[in-house]
Amino acid sequence: MAAPLSVSIVHPQAVHLKKISPLLHFIAGLLFLTAAYYEFIADNRITAFCEAVIAADVLAIAFMKRFAEESTRINAWFRLIEAVVFSGIAILTLLNHDYLISGFSIVAAGLYAYVFHCENKLISRERVDVHHLGVTISSFPNDKYIDWVDIVSIKALPHSITITTFKKKTYHFEFEKGIALSELEQIHDFCSYYLNTGS
Repeated sequence: MAAPLSVSIVHPQAVHLKKISPLLHFIAGLLFLTAAYYEFIADNRITAFCEAVIAADVLAIAFMKRFAEESTRINAWFRLIEAVVFSGIAILTLLNHDYLISGFSIVAAGLYAYVFHCENKLISRERVDVHHLGVTISSFPNDKYIDWVDIVSIKALPHSITITTFKKKTYHFEFEKGIALSELEQIHDFCSYYLNTGS
């Protein structure tokens, strides 16, 4: 019987997240500049200066579009910083009784923390796992597990895999790099055993 197999894929959700990454940095940078101005007119100059410096860093990443799209690990760290800064802004504005801005900052902190979770997941897993219980696909916010009894067919080629389920859902992924013939044979062995097919 074939051993479990894990293959790196190019996930469409991951590609989309990478493409919108510069925009997310840009929005965060503008909001930090706005917060810096707010702190400056409230005569909190040290806080204003810190927020302005963070805004400059985040905007610099946003304008380096190619770098922002390709550097998943750095994006994740910046996203964590953005979530922490939004949380700090929420606390400061709450202490100043600005409940509307505080509420907005809490929502922004939550959204950026969620994006951090997704990007952090991208760093460690962007894969399709074929094993004895079924197939596991990396996804956001949680991985998608498909039991063998729910799968109609799996079409594995050297550069892609297509999984079709009885619920009429089709999952198609390109492999990050072409897989070896032995890995392709492992997938075919699983299909032969669990789906009674050689494809």
